[in-house]
Amino acid sequence: MQKVIEFRGPKLEAASEPLAAAPPSMEPILAVVDSLSRTLDCIKTMCATEPNGPIRDRLETERANLVIGLFVARVAAMRLSSGAQAVDVSADSRLPIAKRG
Repeated sequence: MQKVIEFRGPKLEAASEPLAAAPPSMEPILAVVDSLSRTLDCIKTMCATEPNGPIRDRLETERANLVIGLFVARVAAMRLSSGAQAVDVSADSRLPIAKRG
């Protein structure tokens, strides 16, 4: 049985209009890559001079997070530059659903 939820209050007109998504721009992604790269270089330098201890542990954690973020930003830049579009898997009903086994 399906439960229906009714929202009371003023209806939003913007929700009925189709949204026209603008293509993403490469400049913000490249700015993020540049910023992450510079921050990573700073943390590498700080790790080289900091003795072992809680501060160095924190720097190493931040360094690992920056490496992951930099990877994601570079992948996004590569996908955007190659013109590849993200496929909405949930909209494609022909793909099989993975099952735990």
